Amino acid sequence: MYRDIATHVYKRAVAFGEGNDAVYNIPGWAWLVILLDIIVFLPFAYMVGYTLNNIFPVLAMIEDPSPPAYEPVSLNTDADSLAEDNAALADEAARGGQDTQAISSSFRALHRTLYAISGLRSYFRGLAAWIVLTVSGLIVYSIIKETFIPNFVAVIIAGVCLVQLYTAWLHIVISAPSPKRFYQRLPPFKQAFQACALPTVAYMLALEIHTAFPKWLAGAMGMTTLDPNNPGQVPQPKAGDSWKGLIVFIVAIALTVFVTIPAHVVLTRVQASLLPEEDETIVPFDRSFQGKLEPAIIGGRGYVTIIDAWQTFSRASWIRLVKLYVKIFLVSFAVYFAMMLVLIPEVFLIAAHSQKVE
Repeated sequence: MYRDIATHVYKRAVAFGEGNDAVYNIPGWAWLVILLDIIVFLPFAYMVGYTLNNIFPVLAMIEDPSPPAYEPVSLNTDADSLAEDNAALADEAARGGQDTQAISSSFRALHRTLYAISGLRSYFRGLAAWIVLTVSGLIVYSIIKETFIPNFVAVIIAGVCLVQLYTAWLHIVISAPSPKRFYQRLPPFKQAFQACALPTVAYMLALEIHTAFPKWLAGAMGMTTLDPNNPGQVPQPKAGDSWKGLIVFIVAIALTVFVTIPAHVVLTRVQASLLPEEDETIVPFDRSFQGKLEPAIIGGRGYVTIIDAWQTFSRASWIRLVKLYVKIFLVSFAVYFAMMLVLIPEVFLIAAHSQKVE
């Protein structure tokens, strides 16, 4: 949504500047304003784009809905005591005691859990692995799409090729700090491929459907849309665009709730089932998946299937997860809206004090 808004503003700017080859010098103080904007807003942008949209959801996806033996971590607890004293309770959460409220049911509880590990740095845990995963995905995708393979198939193949790295990132995010480097936490590729290849394909297909279907629906209804092949032209709205846009929005939300999120949940829980025994989780986590996980040491798979991952995620967990996504959307919207309230006046102020080069 925010990308679409930014794209629309950009196209307006392009349209405004079409046919105008004039060059302008911005005032010297504008660079200081830009630098301050980067310093102030970049951490918030990363926190929204990475922490809220990646870390918070996966913690909710693996958390046991009723963690009897789990005790919330004190804000004064350091990383070592977390790993030694509290994290083991998280893995034993489903084995007895009194029910407590799920950590992922509130932003405050998630903040306290992360902050107790290593302060604000925990908001960006796994970031190095995520960057490597993103760059590797772009490289693999770029190589594959140069062949005869369609783009959407290339995306799926790239995702399957990186199941090992994606799984390692998840393990870093959900577990207590480890002295190992992220590349030392890569699961065996054969095991990661056997466990995660199919759920990865399902998740990538879900993302493609979520992206492509609303666009197709808008075109099928004759809704006015931006032409990506002609970025300098901003089309004029037509009668009926409002209700058509509402339908597209509702369909997009429905696809998110009933297609994309379920596929993500299944993939995440299958990846979590590969977590090594020596790694303790930072939220309550039932390693046995209600007894469905058979360890490889006794001849089992060593991971759960798609059906097991789906069946062991309770209705209460689904409700909690959807509520978390609603909170993430509202917080993200508020942050970006606040940034726009500052940045847009700055743009006009800088433009007003810029001088045309003759």
